[in-house]
Amino acid sequence: MSARPTAAHRTPRAARPLRVRRSGEASFEISFKDLRIDLRAHRVWRAGQEVALTPREYALLETLWRHRDTALTRGELLADAWGYGYIGASRTVDVHINRLRRKLGLAREIQTVFKVGYRLSAAG
Repeated sequence: MSARPTAAHRTPRAARPLRVRRSGEASFEISFKDLRIDLRAHRVWRAGQEVALTPREYALLETLWRHRDTALTRGELLADAWGYGYIGASRTVDVHINRLRRKLGLAREIQTVFKVGYRLSAAG
């Protein structure tokens, strides 16, 4: 009999700490390019300066990060960042993507995928 947990009993990857500090305390921070993202406090810093993001911009950034290097449709981004009950134009995503690109300096990293949607490229 195996002691490994089954797929149904595993903690989802997005809920796990990204790295563990030596003290054993879990870290919920992401470092990417010149960005630092605090997943617990929902705060973002660029080159050491805090960047003010709206709750939707933050949710969109977190969604892109969790699915980095994967093309997501506007519908998938709306469902994840806005919630399944959101009824609105998919162009809303385009506006928020452009704001994220500008505020965070991620014009090259947040890529438009023709006839699909958007992808956050971890490689840049």
